[in-house]
Amino acid sequence: MDAVLEYVTGMNRPLNATNVGDAMGARGVKKGLAQKYLDNLAEGGRLAFKESSGKTTQKVYYPIQDGEVMSAEELKTLNERTKTTMAEAGVVHDAVKALRAQLQSLKEASSVEDMEKELKALEAENEASQSKLGPLRERSANGDVITESDRVKIEDAFLKAMEYWLSRRKAFNNVFEAVLEGTGGVKKKLWEELGCENEEDVSIDYAKYRKIYDDLKRQRLIEMRQKRFKR
Repeated sequence: MDAVLEYVTGMNRPLNATNVGDAMGARGVKKGLAQKYLDNLAEGGRLAFKESSGKTTQKVYYPIQDGEVMSAEELKTLNERTKTTMAEAGVVHDAVKALRAQLQSLKEASSVEDMEKELKALEAENEASQSKLGPLRERSANGDVITESDRVKIEDAFLKAMEYWLSRRKAFNNVFEAVLEGTGGVKKKLWEELGCENEEDVSIDYAKYRKIYDDLKRQRLIEMRQKRFKR
């Protein structure tokens, strides 16, 4: 408590519990304890206090000026300092509120375990897609002709799989970037620590499949426009 009295006396200006807690938090005097000490010091006649007016009523404390009576100018200065202190406290409060909101959003983001599950699910889907492509590759190697109906079905299945892949890939990257930003880590190091794998790690040519996907979507759009003109 004496340390709080010494701090307020040394600052020689109006202070509230938030100001004292912010300044002496590292020394174990948080806002709640600061409020208790300030009230005790005021009740013991070792500090003077005044209740500020505004949206919320707060007490501000200042050293007792023994044997001195404040002039009107000094009182005006004190009131101005009080208003400034309250404004500063409001800014600090808003900053703390914003940081808490950011922390809560990070807590609500997918955990590392969820990211690993997402990755395993994508790997399983990729294996399933590869197994379905096996018979088609064999037919192609043997020179078998694929009918128009089969071609459309294959293209539809490919587009659907790619759209799902791209959607999950984007979602994973968004979560990973959020975790990276929240932890302040190094991207490559965090990637290795999580045991993540990208397309290159599993020998998948992402650029190749993406080009096929984009070309096929473009071709489908052209075919659709041609059908409209024929009508």
